[in-house]
Amino acid sequence: MEICIRHVEDHDYEGISEIFSYDSVMEQTSQIPHRDAKFWKEFYASKGDGYVELVAVCEKKIAGHLGILLNQNPRRRHVGSFGIAVHPDFQGKGVGKALIQRLIDLADNWLNLLKIELAVFSDNEVAIALYKKFDFVVEGESRFDVFKQGKYCHSLKMARYHPQYIAGSQPDSPENGD
Repeated sequence: MEICIRHVEDHDYEGISEIFSYDSVMEQTSQIPHRDAKFWKEFYASKGDGYVELVAVCEKKIAGHLGILLNQNPRRRHVGSFGIAVHPDFQGKGVGKALIQRLIDLADNWLNLLKIELAVFSDNEVAIALYKKFDFVVEGESRFDVFKQGKYCHSLKMARYHPQYIAGSQPDSPENGD
């Protein structure tokens, strides 16, 4: 199956809306269900220039979506946060992997990001395993973070650092004895 990763175009929001129409997808986000294409278009447009939005296209269908929010705080411009969703018909077929690979290429080679981060529900073992394959590490846990399926759930904060970054190379790093 060929997977094409590209920027979002206006006509993609129907497909993005379809992805988020599935309870199995929505329960892994902090959004609420039953939002239409207009909502998703306006939601992502509201992020402004500090947002990069990608889709995965398979068999002429929107199979996945990934958004990267670039931090506008001058002291945190080196950090990007992202969210990802894959259509249930395409889960387990490499779509998430292809989106994450493109995210990492953008972060490391185009966006000048040192750190990319996300929150993932602690019971989402498939997603956690995918992120770990790409060197994401768990940085912490937020307990009772989001209400899901009638109960409060925990989420993990995960991050991946640019591979050329060496913590000990920072001038005032404890590893340097400063």
